[in-house]
Amino acid sequence: MTEVRNNEFFIGLKPLIGAMIGAGCGLSSISFYTHGAFVMSISNDTGWSRGDVQLGVSIMILMAIITAPIVGVLVDRFGARRVALISIPLYGLSMSSFYFLSSSLSSYYLAWAIMSVMAAGTLPVTWTRVVNGWFDKHRGIALGITLAGTGFAATLAPTYVTWLITEFGWQKTYVMLALTITLIGLPGVYFLFFESNNNGMKENKNKKQKETNTHQITSYRAAIMSYHFWAIGIALVLAAAAISGLITNSVPMLIDQGKTLQQAAKYAGLIGLSVISGRLVVGFLVDYFWAPLIAAIFLTAPIFSIYVFSTAMPSITMVSLAMIVIGLAAGAELDLLAFLVSRYFGLHDYGKLYGALYIFFSIGAGLAPAAFGMAFDYFGNYTLVLKTVAIMSAISGILMLSLGKYPTLKTK
Repeated sequence: MTEVRNNEFFIGLKPLIGAMIGAGCGLSSISFYTHGAFVMSISNDTGWSRGDVQLGVSIMILMAIITAPIVGVLVDRFGARRVALISIPLYGLSMSSFYFLSSSLSSYYLAWAIMSVMAAGTLPVTWTRVVNGWFDKHRGIALGITLAGTGFAATLAPTYVTWLITEFGWQKTYVMLALTITLIGLPGVYFLFFESNNNGMKENKNKKQKETNTHQITSYRAAIMSYHFWAIGIALVLAAAAISGLITNSVPMLIDQGKTLQQAAKYAGLIGLSVISGRLVVGFLVDYFWAPLIAAIFLTAPIFSIYVFSTAMPSITMVSLAMIVIGLAAGAELDLLAFLVSRYFGLHDYGKLYGALYIFFSIGAGLAPAAFGMAFDYFGNYTLVLKTVAIMSAISGILMLSLGKYPTLKTK
């Protein structure tokens, strides 16, 4: 019985579930994975081009360049629970503002910018900060479970949003979606999401050993001057651009291939299912194998999906596999970021370092949706941009392989 009580999953189960719920109801989950379902309806209703509409989600992601480092500092200083409980209702409130949009494109972009600030506390740094504190030996799989929440959202939300748009229109859908995530996310975080005392190690017999692991440190200044930091960052820019561009434009690309909105949304749901699998599989693998190798495999996999989208009339099987591969890669990237930060730099300045590296992720993920949309507006197809991101995916994998073994960090 004592052994069970000392198990990390027994001690940290409630915070883990709370973190998973929070991640699934967060900005980078809901607004990102549902945006593809809104694009055509907004474009048809307003007359804006796909590039114009896609720029909204790009603004959201790029805003994280500013907000993610700030949130990282806040969760290190004031605690992730407090930040989350404030940010979740603000996310719902700011999302509801889309109902009041006029035909002004500038007001549409302003709504995205405001929502990005109000909901910044729901970014992954908040959820992973707490989970890293509760888990060490099983940190990889715990992070995978946490961020699997985004996979559940990616699986269910596109179909849910498509149904709402069909029944009520896109503006009312934003209000209903805001209400949904608030009613699910706020109670889940309030009752389950708690930070550990001394990172959850007081209750463990191996307290001394685990506290040593938990308090391993590389100073923030030393970390950002290291090769590891920049290699991870550049790899993230490249991989995130490929994955983000494919996810947010997969529905329009499938419609161009002759699919209906409902059919395309069902295919998009496969991304969500595989995001869940990717989170869990990657989390399990990095607990037992060298994480950069796992990263290289998963982050270069979208090259297959790019090939499928470049094909004129791909089969149902090929399209399904392409969407699954995209989801697996999407499931890997933020799990790997959280794990690599903890293993290469320690947890002492985790929030700051995660936030700093999230800037790289935001640049890639933020620019890609608009770049895909603008490429279509200019060329009438996605051919050139797909070839470009295929090369970027390959370079990302090479950079991950260059990281070398985990360093031996000095202890606090």
